[in-house]
This record gives sequence, C-alpha cells and structure tokens, in this order.
Amino acid sequence: MDEFDVHPSELRRILDRPDVLATGISAGDAVGLVGRASSIEVYAPAGRRRAIVDEHALMAGAGPVRVRWVPDGVWPLLDGDRDRRAPRAAVLLDLLESDEPRARREAARALGS
Repeated sequence: MDEFDVHPSELRRILDRPDVLATGISAGDAVGLVGRASSIEVYAPAGRRRAIVDEHALMAGAGPVRVRWVPDGVWPLLDGDRDRRAPRAAVLLDLLESDEPRARREAARALGS
C-alpha cells in the first residue's frame, strides 16, 4: 500500500475514476459507517500507477490517499462489481487495518468477532 498527499479537491475525483475501486474507509458504508472521511482508500491496477499519480498530482508520503496496487492480471477479477467498490471481504479486511478505531470495531462486528 502506498500513501500520497494531494489537494483535498482531488479526493472525490480519484474515487470517481473508472479504474479504481473504493475499499477500507472509502467503502465503510458496507458495514454501516456513515459520514465523510478525511481520507480515501482504493484499489487500482498496477499498470495505471503512473497515470493516476500524474493525473492527480499525487505526492509520495503521508497523506489522505491510500492506494493498494493490484497486479494487472488480477485486476479483472476484482473489477466486476458495478458499485465501484472492492469485494466486501477485502473492504472488511482493509477496515481492520484502519487507523480509525470505529472502523476497526465495525469491521470486527461485521465479521462476527
């Protein structure tokens, strides 16, 4: 997973890209998390890394954007969902790794822990 800093106006534009899938806190509604997060987390195909970084002027380092790069050969297996979200199991696992205690708690509850 890579972290990037970016202008806040780019967060929605990144989530709206056809070549990313929301996960973690960005797909938290899958477990009942509501409200707007100050960061986003997405999956994206590794082959699109350069384009995504360049088009949104992402700067490497701590920031509000987390990208989990997926090998291009695996991407079609994830990208079949029309709601632009990673599979529920992936979202829950990513929420368990969240820095936000509420996100971790809700993911654990959804997993039956």
